[in-house]
Amino acid sequence: MVIVAVFAFDISVCSDLRTQAERDEKEAQKLDSEVRELENVRVQLSEYKKKTEEYMRDLQAYRANIPEEVRLSETLAQLQRIAQGRSAIVREFRPGPVRKQSFYYEKPVSVKAGTTYDQIGQLFADIAALPRIVRVSDVEIRQASPQTPRLTIEVSYEITMFFASEKDILSLDDESR
Repeated sequence: MVIVAVFAFDISVCSDLRTQAERDEKEAQKLDSEVRELENVRVQLSEYKKKTEEYMRDLQAYRANIPEEVRLSETLAQLQRIAQGRSAIVREFRPGPVRKQSFYYEKPVSVKAGTTYDQIGQLFADIAALPRIVRVSDVEIRQASPQTPRLTIEVSYEITMFFASEKDILSLDDESR
């Protein structure tokens, strides 16, 4: 009889408790799974924030190396000052039309100057040291006629300056996603 009473008690009272315990255990497992997922999202969000900060630093670097068109005249004036600082006699400084490329623009400038061979090397070194992206191409060097101590060569070359707007750079980033 005791066994029947224990069995009846087990069926009526403990089975409900066991069912409730099983439901609670499933709910706890579900909550643990959601917590793990949220932790993964938190880690991913942290990584996303780091990446965004890295992209913003890269954008700032691009801005320094590829000036916007507004600052292009500053670079042109700086190039002229460099030539004058190297005792070059600038005979021609002719900016050409802006050329559109994929996400940036090019601004060519034809230059003809007279100077010494040593000074033209120093001039090109100064141009290379600019914090902007500038290409020197189509260099032609000829002997100056007549020659003086400050004028031994005639040189012509093309400088190409590169620039882009923040909008152009950001739209390129949007297209790559």
